[in-house]
Amino acid sequence: MSPKVCASTTGTSLAETAEMVKSAEKEGADLVEVRFDYLSAARPEPSELRCLTSLPMIATCRLPSQGGLFQGHEADRRQLLVDAAASSFNLVDLEMDTPQLGQAVEQLRSAGGKIILSWHSSSPLPPDEVKSRFSDMKRMEPDFYKIVMTAHTVRDNLTCLSFVSEASQEANVVCFCMGPLGAASRILSPIFGGAFTYASIVKGREAAPGQLTVGETKKIYRLLGV
Repeated sequence: MSPKVCASTTGTSLAETAEMVKSAEKEGADLVEVRFDYLSAARPEPSELRCLTSLPMIATCRLPSQGGLFQGHEADRRQLLVDAAASSFNLVDLEMDTPQLGQAVEQLRSAGGKIILSWHSSSPLPPDEVKSRFSDMKRMEPDFYKIVMTAHTVRDNLTCLSFVSEASQEANVVCFCMGPLGAASRILSPIFGGAFTYASIVKGREAAPGQLTVGETKKIYRLLGV
């Protein structure tokens, strides 16, 4: 078993993102997520970002309702993701609450994109609701399913790990808890069958609360012997 770690960039420019990608490669990241919603209004073209590394890349432009920073028009956000798919980004992250979701999925597939369908919750979810969200997502037939919630207690990690252990038998699943109390599930999720976990590249520049760095995550896996 070799747990995969996806490094999330939070650079605001092409130069800063390039530096982060270089650091992610050095730390042993397996994938790189480009957070387009962190880039400034004069953001670089997806093709300029795709050529920064040979590692698999995920294009993400997170909505504010899902913890992101994107403030523009939805049509522009969707076009950006379509352009990323057409520029050979391996995966495109699309939120479940994306307006006209079915149409967006079709556009991305037509551009050659594989889809991570995601849902983020600012509070814990009971096991039945996690399974219900998973069932709702299945109607879109994404390539990967991502369900993330925020841990309010350490026990909330168990909900994610139990779900991942079961759901990974039938699909590519990413599921863990955010927040300071969610670190255990971030680390253990891939060990329980999750497709990969997410980590920051620079301490203090996390894309989500509770992210460890790529270096810290990889070190823990070495100590665990996986």
